[in-house]
Amino acid sequence: MSHKTERVIIRWSYNAISQMPRDMVGVYAFWCRDNRKCIYVGKAERRPIRDRLRDHWNGSHNETLRMWISVFGDSLDVCFMSYDPDRIDKLEKRLIRLWHPEANVSGNPNR
Repeated sequence: MSHKTERVIIRWSYNAISQMPRDMVGVYAFWCRDNRKCIYVGKAERRPIRDRLRDHWNGSHNETLRMWISVFGDSLDVCFMSYDPDRIDKLEKRLIRLWHPEANVSGNPNR
């Protein structure tokens, strides 16, 4: 069975988060537009991506990501895609190994 994924990129803002689908699960990544660097890769398996991004908006549990949002929030984009719930964890780990985002501690070979 093939699973078509659609990648969407939004500017980091509360309004953009509010416009997201309410039930989409999958993988998301924070990117800095200024240096085209991936900052953080996250997953939303049990809760929608929209809810996970609201968690980050209200004060991320991740100290490094929280700093990026606080200082460079106007320069951040979020790329997200719906994904097969049974494969979300593997995709998240693969993207962390590929992009080496500094805010991801787990699975990041550079940390």
